[in-house]
Amino acid sequence: MQNWSHYVIPFLIIGFVIYRRTKRTIGFQRLSPRRLKFRLILFSLIGLIIFMLGFVHPIHFISYAIGLAAGVALGLTAIRHTRFEQRPDGWYYRTHLWVEIAVLVLFLSRIAYRLVFITVVSNSASMNPADLSQFTKDPLTAGVFFVIVSYYILFLSYLLREEVKLEKNPPSLDDKNSSSSVSNATLDNV
Repeated sequence: MQNWSHYVIPFLIIGFVIYRRTKRTIGFQRLSPRRLKFRLILFSLIGLIIFMLGFVHPIHFISYAIGLAAGVALGLTAIRHTRFEQRPDGWYYRTHLWVEIAVLVLFLSRIAYRLVFITVVSNSASMNPADLSQFTKDPLTAGVFFVIVSYYILFLSYLLREEVKLEKNPPSLDDKNSSSSVSNATLDNV
């Protein structure tokens, strides 16, 4: 009898992570400065570490640059379409649905690719856990990773700046907006 229990726990953990990421990506999210700062620092450090590991294979800097440019483009699109909403328990934000879906697809495809890669590599004895350069050997994965990193660094920085503006000068409901939803264009006029 094959022991299938060692597969169940990782799949449950991955399923939970996917559920939380989907819930956190689609729809209005609470504007929490502490969480945003933590995520900004985390993505910056991970991006810096992977960038430094790129010196092992300098050709990968091309995929890093393409990933960074695509992430900045995605981040600028997200910033342009971000909406803020004031609720009794604080400010909430949401960007365009297609930007949210694109980030989610990048995240999920990266997980799926890594699972397939681990399955294939685990069948061969070529994976050395002590070799950190193995994480930078695939330029496609590195490029997708830098799309996600640059997107989140840009977008989280923007959200932190807007949170400060919203707390200092909350938009009045007497303006063009009769609801509690506020767009970027309205915030620039305040």
